[in-house]
Amino acid sequence: MSKKRIKRKPTFKQMAFETAVRNPERYIEILKAVSEFENVVLNEKNLLKIVVKLYLDGVVSSNEIEILEETKPADIEQLVIDVNSTRRADGGFPSGYSSRFWTYMRTPSELGFVYARYGEPFKLSDICKKLISGEIDEQEAFSIQAVKYNRRNPYRNVSNDFNFFTFIIKVLMALREKGKSLSYEQFIVAMFSQNGNVQEFLKLLENKKFNDNEDAFNFVKQEYKVNTKFKTITQDYPDVVRRVFIISGFISIRFTGKKLIQINESKLKYIEALLKFDFNLSDVEKTTAIEYFNKLNSKSNELYLIIDSFRKDDVIDGEQYVNKIYNIINDYNITEDIIIESIEKIGTRRTVIDEFKEIPEPLKLEFFISIFIALKYGKEYAIRPNYKADHIGKPYSHAPGNKGDIEIFTKEFYWLIEVTLIRNKTQQLNNETANVIRHLYSNEEFEDRLVKYLSFVAPTIHQDVREFFDFSIVKSISNGYDVSIKPYDLNDFIEVTSVSENFNDMKNYTKGVINEFKNNLN
Repeated sequence: MSKKRIKRKPTFKQMAFETAVRNPERYIEILKAVSEFENVVLNEKNLLKIVVKLYLDGVVSSNEIEILEETKPADIEQLVIDVNSTRRADGGFPSGYSSRFWTYMRTPSELGFVYARYGEPFKLSDICKKLISGEIDEQEAFSIQAVKYNRRNPYRNVSNDFNFFTFIIKVLMALREKGKSLSYEQFIVAMFSQNGNVQEFLKLLENKKFNDNEDAFNFVKQEYKVNTKFKTITQDYPDVVRRVFIISGFISIRFTGKKLIQINESKLKYIEALLKFDFNLSDVEKTTAIEYFNKLNSKSNELYLIIDSFRKDDVIDGEQYVNKIYNIINDYNITEDIIIESIEKIGTRRTVIDEFKEIPEPLKLEFFISIFIALKYGKEYAIRPNYKADHIGKPYSHAPGNKGDIEIFTKEFYWLIEVTLIRNKTQQLNNETANVIRHLYSNEEFEDRLVKYLSFVAPTIHQDVREFFDFSIVKSISNGYDVSIKPYDLNDFIEVTSVSENFNDMKNYTKGVINEFKNNLN
């Protein structure tokens, strides 16, 4: 059992989220993995089952735990216990694997996606369920939970008592009126705001210059008497918080010698509508976990109406996209060699174009392949990626669950490209197979296209995944569809696209599958 914590007196602190999960996109796969445990009591026995599943699904990994196709939960239970044995108790959860669970649930708890308290039933909010089911996308989910968030809550023992997201949005809106942006150094300082007073902070910016991280660090150290390390103050906390702003669709990052933060102009009207949303928490709701969860799980219908009314603004037709993508290609002098190198560096923490390093890695793959396709086919066909992009054309959120990743089309044919960075076999099978086929055939816009193509692209194609698509080929052809399908590992797709042989390659693969099926029948 965890020891009863002695609660310290609240103090003013820097804005922060859990740094163990830097990319908020990961929370979606984490929530999907744990969703089957809704209403399960979070005791040590059940927490072990949950954490074991996170390892089996590839959401969590360790060099000391090898997951094979035949691995069963019981096979790794002791390894999970051993690997996590040094983890300290945290958030009311005991030390070890239970504390590991809390590492992944702290931010979702703060944002109201889940209710996770040791010894109590695990709860999912309505927003969380809609996110998991694909009824709303990640940008919609994070943005509407962000406008409900409060710095002072049951998971943060702080005196800061305001919504940090709406505070920064209002600062950016005020700067926008003056034709200005918020520098990264100014954002660091803003994270120490004690009361969220916009005018007070703007006045500070007029009177004080922050030329670099060192200036910002020295200022907050002197002004707020903090002893936190330089890297924590200037990199770790700002990085995670900024990423939540990006996935919410609130901001765009520009590099002009300095890193600048601006309002995402493509979501401006949506942001203005959210700012009018009235949401306040009582003292009880700010200090009691279940009351906080229930309150953040309320008023969702009002926010769904806002979401629905602005969804049409996220639709980009092929011509608009090509214009934006060619602006990006021209502005950054992107060549075929540069985009191939950029794709190859995904996952290495290195980047070819600094402007794009803020984009989450899975989203980068969609973005870069879209650019690659535009370079090869953009003047021949209409091209439409379905990710959400800011006014510059940089993506900040994946395509909604009911849409494919990248669509290429003419009046005669429809080519769907689905891309993923998921390497785990179970996750590929669960998340990237049936949905892909559904996207190919369920898009009413392209029902009249008699010829269809599908490319599924991943770093590695597992045999079970390849067999799924092979089966889909046989089923589709037997149902009378003129369709060509091929699953590609990433290197194979780059090689085929480089020589513009995608259509012939998909046709040949499909013919090979059909011939093999016929031979086996004979």
